[in-house]
Amino acid sequence: MKIIHTSDWHLGKNFFGKKLTEEQSIFFEKYFFPLLEDIKPDLLIITGDIVDKPNPDYETQQLFKDILYNLFDKKIPAIFILGNHDSKRISLYKEFLRDLNLILVDNLNYFKNPFVFENRKGEKAYFYILPYLSLYELKENMENFWQEEIQRFAIFFNSKNQLFLKELIELLLSFQNSLKRPAFLLGHFALEKGIFTGEEVTLKCIGREEIFPINFFEKYDFLLLGHLHRLQKISHKAYYAGSLLPYSFEEANYNKGVWFLELKNNSLVKEEKIYLNPSFKIKTLKGYFNDLIKYPKDEAYIKVILKDEIPVLHPFERLKTVFPNLLVLEYEEKDKSNANYDFNADSLEIFDKAEIDLNEEKLFKEFYKLIEGNEIDEKLFKVFQKYLENFNEELNKETL
Repeated sequence: MKIIHTSDWHLGKNFFGKKLTEEQSIFFEKYFFPLLEDIKPDLLIITGDIVDKPNPDYETQQLFKDILYNLFDKKIPAIFILGNHDSKRISLYKEFLRDLNLILVDNLNYFKNPFVFENRKGEKAYFYILPYLSLYELKENMENFWQEEIQRFAIFFNSKNQLFLKELIELLLSFQNSLKRPAFLLGHFALEKGIFTGEEVTLKCIGREEIFPINFFEKYDFLLLGHLHRLQKISHKAYYAGSLLPYSFEEANYNKGVWFLELKNNSLVKEEKIYLNPSFKIKTLKGYFNDLIKYPKDEAYIKVILKDEIPVLHPFERLKTVFPNLLVLEYEEKDKSNANYDFNADSLEIFDKAEIDLNEEKLFKEFYKLIEGNEIDEKLFKVFQKYLENFNEELNKETL
């Protein structure tokens, strides 16, 4: 049995003001579906965060529709589960799609009674499916599917104290006595020792990230998980496919792809990370403005960190001529460990109207000294004077 595990597509992702729907469409057409045609998996598994927004726009829904059509056209069965970015809008037509071997899971039905998948050779696998649910939805599902068990925990469930996601999941896992093998758990949550990228929207409860110990899930043979954006394996049986594409500049140097698993006679005979080329490039460039402006033209999505100590006039617009897809520009942070940040009454006496006249240039010099701990450089001060002059000219025009 051949299984492709992928996750965290984030269709419709907005990347620093750049909508990536077109780039995502190209990726599926040029890289993802050719991979499926080459491997011909028995089953495709997508473990959450299918879309980036709970209420996806029309363009995003069209892309998702095209992906579903392609899976049906290529006769590739698939299991989708909801992640914390998704909503039940995604699974609105799940009953219709089930007849097309496209399973969208938004409740605990397949956690109580596993989804049984059988390939053409008669090999079977059992999938216990735990989509992302809010605390309220999780509690409601548990009450609906495990009425008898919940009666035993009525005091716990009706407690006025705040219930945590971890406590509910631990209780839910206790309801499963025996599993059919091989037993897969599909979920969307963070495991301990998992590597975060910083791009994930945390699964918070009362201000804390819910991270689960892996020993919660010892009874399962394999864990195929979503939420963490790094392609990684934890322990001997927990797989994160990560996001299909890089969605932060920090992820630019990490390979993206899918997990390929092959089972025979209920045992894993092959596991492989398959890396896929992204449909766009992202780069972070760090340097001085006069050097960067001389670079050859680059169509990648760019973040620029300027090392210049003196502010450059209109750097973003000027660098756009070299980097048409410049998305972020910022100055390198200086070491302010020696700066004076003791904002007490004595240090602010310089701003007392009775002590000094409200001259903009003098105020700026004193403020700079207060923040930086030293006198302002003459070149930098001239830049300020130029901006101040332009500001006053514009102000005079408006007055006239």
